[in-house]
Amino acid sequence: MTVWYKQGVMGDLQPVAQKGLGRISRLVHTHGEHLYVTSIREANHSAGSLHYIGMAFDIIPSDAVGMNEYRNALGPDWDVVDEGNHIHCEYDPK
Repeated sequence: MTVWYKQGVMGDLQPVAQKGLGRISRLVHTHGEHLYVTSIREANHSAGSLHYIGMAFDIIPSDAVGMNEYRNALGPDWDVVDEGNHIHCEYDPK
């Protein structure tokens, strides 16, 4: 399976966020789906967003994967939020 990036997606992720994206990619691929990344550092995010420091990414939700599966794949140090048209994933240990 493939990881696709929306046209215009720019920037890199910090190593811990790269690993998180890899976990999500493997999860989605086990369901026979492609992963679509819609945002990393570009676009307009809220002030203080972890996107700007490479600690967050957004993906298009897969119909085959439930929210709890995304959360379990990333673990407790991640916030995984269903934003409707995308899922926001950010590394934010408490």
